[in-house]
Formats: sequence, C-alpha cells, structure tokens
Amino acid sequence: TICEATSTRQFEAETLARQADIMIVVGGKNSSNTNKLVKICKQHLKDTYHVETLDEIRSDWFVGKRRIGVTGGASTPHEFVDRVGSFIKTLLEAQQ
Repeated sequence: TICEATSTRQFEAETLARQADIMIVVGGKNSSNTNKLVKICKQHLKDTYHVETLDEIRSDWFVGKRRIGVTGGASTPHEFVDRVGSFIKTLLEAQQ
C-alpha cells in the first residue's frame, strides 16, 4: 500500500498529464516515487520528461506546446519544482 499523500500526488500528476501538452517530472533518478510519477504520466502523455537538474531541460521540448505540467516527487523540495517552472518560463520567453 501507499500513503494517502503519495496516492494523492499520483492522482494529481495523472490528472495534469491528461490536460497538458508536455509534462516535466522533477526528482531524483533513483527515487522510486518520482519514477512512478514518470510512469503514470507517460501512460497518458508520451511527452513526459524526468529531470533531476536544470541542465537537463531542453528548450526544443517546448516548441509548439501550450500547456506545460510540472510536478515533483515526494522528496523533491517544492522550491526546486518552482525553480524548474521559472526556468521553463524564462526559456519560453527567450524563444519569442
């Protein structure tokens, strides 16, 4: 079984993946929780990327995408997930 917080996070990631054009899942490559989120999102959206650092994010992923979902694993600090979102926003602004 999984705890309620993990279950909720998985449900929310799935819901977001169903609505987005691209998903970015932030967290450790060895995190089973984060890897499960990636698997769930990829079931609904092939354009799902698992990143651990900002350096892994590529601007070409976002070409033609309008709805970008960003989520993080349970052990990923919320501040870092927010930082990834801000970094993506900066990338998109540079493309305009």
